[in-house]
Amino acid sequence: MIAVPFHQNAGAVRGFVLFSRFAAVVVGASALVVLAGWCWQLPLLTTLAHGPHAMTPNAALAFVLSGAALLAQGLAPVRWHAGTWLSLAVMGIGLATLGEHLWSVDAGIDHLFDDPASRAPRARMAVPVAIALALLGALGLLVSLQRCLYLREIIALVLLAIVVTGLASYAVALAGSISGPFEQVPLQTLLMLLLMVLGWLSSTPATGLTRVATADTFGGALARRLLLPSLLLPVLFLFVFEVSQSLLGLPETLALALVALSSGGAVAGLVWWVASLLDKLERQRMESALLRNDAGTDALTGLANRRAFDDALASLLRGQRERDAVFSLLMLDLDRFKTFNDDFGHLAGDQVLRVTGKLLRTAVRPSDVAARYGGEEFALLLPDTDAAAAGEAAARILRAFRAFAWPQRAVTVSIGVAQATVGDSATDLIERADAALYEAKRAGRDRAAMATSVSAASAVVAP
Repeated sequence: MIAVPFHQNAGAVRGFVLFSRFAAVVVGASALVVLAGWCWQLPLLTTLAHGPHAMTPNAALAFVLSGAALLAQGLAPVRWHAGTWLSLAVMGIGLATLGEHLWSVDAGIDHLFDDPASRAPRARMAVPVAIALALLGALGLLVSLQRCLYLREIIALVLLAIVVTGLASYAVALAGSISGPFEQVPLQTLLMLLLMVLGWLSSTPATGLTRVATADTFGGALARRLLLPSLLLPVLFLFVFEVSQSLLGLPETLALALVALSSGGAVAGLVWWVASLLDKLERQRMESALLRNDAGTDALTGLANRRAFDDALASLLRGQRERDAVFSLLMLDLDRFKTFNDDFGHLAGDQVLRVTGKLLRTAVRPSDVAARYGGEEFALLLPDTDAAAAGEAAARILRAFRAFAWPQRAVTVSIGVAQATVGDSATDLIERADAALYEAKRAGRDRAAMATSVSAASAVVAP
């Protein structure tokens, strides 16, 4: 099996790196605002609404450190740089808070900015947030150290699962009430956590999960467009289900039917999106193929052009050196073509060239290469063909020209035939075929001549 090299989409790679920096700045700045709210006792800065859903100071501090670590990763991708130590600090905050929950102790880490005059107990950081911060620090640490790729991808997936579960809980809460482990988790904490996970994944676009998303393939384009929507759609469907039951008062069966309709429409939309993308990529592929063909095709005759001929000849010569492959070259020239142009005009001459292209394509095998060498001169490369078989091909071409009903007057062709020999260069072989071609011209035209050596050629009159 041939190994196909892996190519990344340069635009996608730049986009992922820019997104990672954007996520770091947004999360870090938002967390600083929350810390300022706690410092100056401004509740509106700590939460989206008054109540128990304020982000705790230690969570805000962890997000500030994580955002700084992600920026350091993008600006100085060296092991054990500042981002590594910052990620360790984030993991430490998460583990310390989790330890307070496990051993039922209060080390004061949840009360960094408490108002001493207030005796009202503050809700502690929720267990899912503590676990998530510990994992977020571990993710940043492994990315910074460029270690344990599979482990860090597993951590990222676990974090995404925590975020989606929390968002689903909020979807239920918006429609009714929320309970369970995510009851005290602020919405902004979940959104910051989602941005940080995606930011850390995007900071290394050439490895792991993002390697597929940045691939310069249809699969990569599909992943870039559909992964995030497919991750968040279940949350949206759950929200639709809960709202239809609690706010609209619909019975459960009707609510389920509404969700089924919504999910079906969403899937249909994704399918349409994928189909449109596939259609666009297929049209681009066809256009690229046409451009490649145009680059190697003579526009007037439809045959290979000089560049394509040179590439094919070089390939056959390599095959001869490496595998002792046999092949032959035919050089063809239309007889008295200048006189034909003078008598009937260049438009008639162009039509003769077009007909010549058709006759040559008809006379050769699919594996042969018929090319317009220049002006009224043509060339045929015949793989796996010795001199005798090449002579038969030349005779077949001569008969085709004689049999064609030319509209103005009969057009004939002279042909030089040369079999490639060991040690031939492209120049050697072409010179021998050209010498045979001129021998056919001197012998009276409308015939083929076979090259016998580098310096001599003997004319062979075709039947």
